[in-house]
Amino acid sequence: MNLIDRYLVTSLIIWVVATIESIGGLAGFWSITGNERFVILSIESAVLFALLANCYAMKNWVYRHSTETSHRVIAWITLVALALCVCGDVVNFNLPQTYYRYGGIVKHDYLADSVTFFGPGYALFLTVACWLVIANDIKPKILFIWGGIGSLVGVASFYSMHLSGTGSHVSIVTGSYAVLITLVGISGFILFTAFRNSVIKLGVCLVSIGLVLAAVADGVIGQFWIYGNGGEGFFPEAKYVNWSLYIGSQCLLIHIGRLAVWRKKGCYNSVS
Repeated sequence: MNLIDRYLVTSLIIWVVATIESIGGLAGFWSITGNERFVILSIESAVLFALLANCYAMKNWVYRHSTETSHRVIAWITLVALALCVCGDVVNFNLPQTYYRYGGIVKHDYLADSVTFFGPGYALFLTVACWLVIANDIKPKILFIWGGIGSLVGVASFYSMHLSGTGSHVSIVTGSYAVLITLVGISGFILFTAFRNSVIKLGVCLVSIGLVLAAVADGVIGQFWIYGNGGEGFFPEAKYVNWSLYIGSQCLLIHIGRLAVWRKKGCYNSVS
C-alpha cells in the first residue's frame, strides 16, 4: 500500500508555501496591509490555483481507477466544492478594500459575503463525508444525533463571540455558517470512527484531520477576525493564522474523492 504519492506530496508543498507566508507575516517580514499586498495576494492566488490543479488531477485519478458512477460523481463534487471555496477566498481578499458594509460594529463584515461560496462548498464536503460514513454501515440516525449535538455546539460558539448591535445580515449569515462549519468538524471525528479498523485508516485519518482543521480555521475567523477586538478584528494576525490552517485543511480535504475508490478496493493504489 502506498498512500504517499505525488498528489499528497503536492498538497504538502502547497501547505508549506502557505505556512511560510503566514509565518513571515506574523514575524513582521512582510504585511498584507503594507506595500507587499499585491505580491502576497499574487502568491495566495497561485496557491489556490495549485490547489485546484491538484484537485483536478485527483478527479482524473478517480476516473482512471474506477468506472463506478458514484465515485466519479464524488470526484466532481469535490472539485466543485473546492472551486466554490476558492471563490470565497477571492471575496476575502477584499480587493476594493471596503469596510463596515453592513453597519458600524463589524469592520471586516465583507467576510460574511464569502459565506455565499463557502457555505455551499463545505456543505458539499460534508455531504461526501456523510456518504462515506453511511456507506461504511453507520446508521443515518447516528449522524442525526451527532448533527443535533453539533448544531447546539455551533449555536453556542456563535453566541460566545457575537457582538450586540451587529446587523441582522451579518448575524444571520455568520450564525448559520457557524452551525454548518461545526458539523463539518464533527464529521471528521465520525468519519475516522467509522473507518478506525479499516485498511485505509491512514488515508481516512488525513481527510478527517482536514475536516476538523476546516472548522478550526473558520473558528479563528469568527472569534478573532470578524468579532474579535470589539469588531475591529485582530488583523492581519488572524488572517495569517487562518491562512495556514485553511490551506492545510483544503490540502487534505481534496483527497476525499479518492477514499471512495480506496474503500471499494480495500487498499491504497500506487499510481504514476
